[in-house]
Amino acid sequence: MIFLNCNTFMVFLCVSHHAYASESSKNKIDCTEYRSCTKCANETLCSWSLEHQNCVQPEELWGNLMVHVETDCPQFKVDKFSWLKDVTYSYTLSVSNDKKDFMAYLRSVTITCALQTYYLKGRVDKNEIKCEGNKRTHVDFQLSKQMIYFYYIKFNNNSVILRLDNDSDYYVPHYDHECGVKRDDDCMTCGWTANGYINYFKRCSSANRCSGLYQFYDRRYVQNFTAIATAAAATTVPLQCANASISSVAPVSAPWTGGTVVRVTVKNHWILTEKKLVTVTVAGRECTDPRSVDNETISCTVSPPPREEPKSVSDPAKLTEGSIVVEYGPRQRFSIASTFTFKLVNPRLMDVRPTCGPLSGGTPLIITGQHLDVGTSVRVVVGNDTTCYVVDRSADRISCLTGSADAPTGGAIRVVFDGGLTKQAADRQTFIFTDNPVLDASQPLAGIVSGGTAVPVRGRHFSCARNTVMAVHLHNGTVHQTGCQMHNDTFMVCRSPTLSVDDLTTRRVHTTTTAAEDDEADEATPIGSLAFELYVTYDGGSIAKPRPGNGDAMPRYHLYADPVLDDLVSDGHAVTVIGRNFDWGYAAQYQGNDTVVRLLINDDLTVSTECDVTSVDRHRIVCMPKAAADLDSVRAVEVTFGVSFRRVVHKRPTRPVDGSRQSWTDGRTTLAVAVSAALLLFCSCLVQLCGRKIRKRYNCSTPLFELQTPE
Repeated sequence: MIFLNCNTFMVFLCVSHHAYASESSKNKIDCTEYRSCTKCANETLCSWSLEHQNCVQPEELWGNLMVHVETDCPQFKVDKFSWLKDVTYSYTLSVSNDKKDFMAYLRSVTITCALQTYYLKGRVDKNEIKCEGNKRTHVDFQLSKQMIYFYYIKFNNNSVILRLDNDSDYYVPHYDHECGVKRDDDCMTCGWTANGYINYFKRCSSANRCSGLYQFYDRRYVQNFTAIATAAAATTVPLQCANASISSVAPVSAPWTGGTVVRVTVKNHWILTEKKLVTVTVAGRECTDPRSVDNETISCTVSPPPREEPKSVSDPAKLTEGSIVVEYGPRQRFSIASTFTFKLVNPRLMDVRPTCGPLSGGTPLIITGQHLDVGTSVRVVVGNDTTCYVVDRSADRISCLTGSADAPTGGAIRVVFDGGLTKQAADRQTFIFTDNPVLDASQPLAGIVSGGTAVPVRGRHFSCARNTVMAVHLHNGTVHQTGCQMHNDTFMVCRSPTLSVDDLTTRRVHTTTTAAEDDEADEATPIGSLAFELYVTYDGGSIAKPRPGNGDAMPRYHLYADPVLDDLVSDGHAVTVIGRNFDWGYAAQYQGNDTVVRLLINDDLTVSTECDVTSVDRHRIVCMPKAAADLDSVRAVEVTFGVSFRRVVHKRPTRPVDGSRQSWTDGRTTLAVAVSAALLLFCSCLVQLCGRKIRKRYNCSTPLFELQTPE
């Protein structure tokens, strides 16, 4: 009694659990739509009744023949899948994985086998369900060498239909002669359930050894397998199976105006198309002149829109999309629809960059927009006929490289899709071909040893250049590169590289000269010169090396000594920094602010203010404080040349503003020195005169110390 009570208690818990689980979701899942054990038990909140062969929710459970998980479903297999004329055939199902002992239940009930509209007796023999044998004569094969019959099994007084996992297992082909194991070669079959019906379709090509060219279609109510009339001749059967499906299409979209060649891949197309006419529609639009490219590929051309439809769409967001449908006809028609969509769109060009490039071509052009990957081919044209060679494109971008042009010219950017639809860039954007860059031959190119100062470069046709690099070549093959900034079509500024005097094979020996000697020279003398090159890149594409025109020699890069700061003075309004080599440290020919001066005011040099540079020459830098400041309190200045060379000079006693190296004097000091010199000269003369008189009076040979001894 205790054992039975325990089992009863456990069963009660299990049922309660299912009821609780289904309470919250029974309205979300319709279990009755599943028509086989594996499909039903695969759904968590559904269970399959083997006794009633239906799928129910947990609260509807009854009896012991319930399957809750897919792995407990019995498996059925048709033993012999063909039948010959004049040979008795018995429809037999082998049963495996019978974990619920379903076969024992079937032994206790009546089994009936249905063959079309005929009924035969059935029985259970070990692990098989066998139907009574039947025989077909040659009369049944007068119309075809192959016939397909529908079989199914009923039990429990014919009230329950045994449901199989594969709908194709209900259909058995019969042949009028032995065909061997390759009886279904060059055939395709598929079965599917849709809209309350099970469907079966089979088609064989003329290469099939059993029946030759053959087609069969059958449709039945899934509820009770009552046969209904197959589709009329004018009705198209929509196939829905993997063996006859559209697997891909290229491209996946086309311009609204048509003209795009589309390639559709259909599985088993070579079997389906034999002795058939093929029509193709894409997104509701006819695809004309369909042709078989190979066994599984159809090629066709999207037709233009009807007259009542506009040939262009003003709203680029508007598009038409739909399935691709391939239909085989005209008699016993069937069709295949894709599970993915095809789009008819209106491409749009929104922006083009850059807007200019060199005559030599090779400029990477980027066109942005919408639906730019439409169609199978695209051509980009600059102006009238210059091609921009496409290297890549996506839905929102086309990348191309400009071809070469004969002369400076340009025009609108046009994109031609599939040789038909032409789009122009928004706002009629243009691309201009310019002459290749040219350098001025006679121009100073120089910098200081420490580098970082501005190197002005002048020439022509600079405006389209990007990522320009200045290169200085050393004698050992080393190349020092620095970047340049474009200002306009004729002017750019580069930065001088950091070099060493040791990098020069020959250099001027530096000697100390006076300021006067430096002023007498026409210009500062470089300590050496190096080979110079300029590389102009057009948006990461083609690279040009500008050269002087008219065959002139390439200018050289001259290297000058670093600036030297000696002193600073002020007159109450401006501050003057005195030193040497300021001209090339500042790059006087560059009309930019490449020298920065800061005034350090207090004794500990923690307070500073900006000072606007007003003039620079070889020995002087003059600047005016930006804000009101007591220049008498200035203790030092910090001077920066370019981006890296920085020095601090401290204030010393006053010296001439002209930078000469004379003694530091003013008017009073000069007078005092002159008077002192005169007095010294007078005293010297007086001493010499007195000495002569003393020697005449006394013996010259007498030692001087004797003259000092008193008598």
